[in-house]
Amino acid sequence: MQPSPSNLNAPEASTEARPDQHLHDRPDTILHWVLLVISSVVVLLAVVMQVRGEEQVILPGIGKPLPGTCTFKQFVGADCPGCGLTRCFVSMGHGQVQRAWHFNPVGIFFFAVVASQIPFRTLQLWRVRSGVDEIRLGWWGYSMMLIILGALLIQWIVRMILTFS
Repeated sequence: MQPSPSNLNAPEASTEARPDQHLHDRPDTILHWVLLVISSVVVLLAVVMQVRGEEQVILPGIGKPLPGTCTFKQFVGADCPGCGLTRCFVSMGHGQVQRAWHFNPVGIFFFAVVASQIPFRTLQLWRVRSGVDEIRLGWWGYSMMLIILGALLIQWIVRMILTFS
């Protein structure tokens, strides 16, 4: 082919597919398995652990409390946006919604999102194995996480205002 002004800048036609051409179209079974296992472990721990009093989460079998893990609270002396999430999850694992609300109101919604991953990821793995397209949440899934993070921050600001006013 002789170079001409019309094909001088045209890319070479290739019949080979690039390795990354449809990367986003391939099912990610590893991601589904990882999220299924993590969600299952979190919900299982929420069911088997216990909350003692207002501050302690008790490990099953040995009856010892988990150590306090909030570095923000240790240094600043005030709760962080995520304070109470573990106690909220454990309370939800025992069906104690009012107590969960007391520890962290947004945690109830967050727990529902984590728990819903178990049937959702199981369904996704079944769909992939059956050759059916995955359900794609797209922007909705990302929006859900941003809503949870925003709600945690707003709840924290309100709690700080009420605590220090």
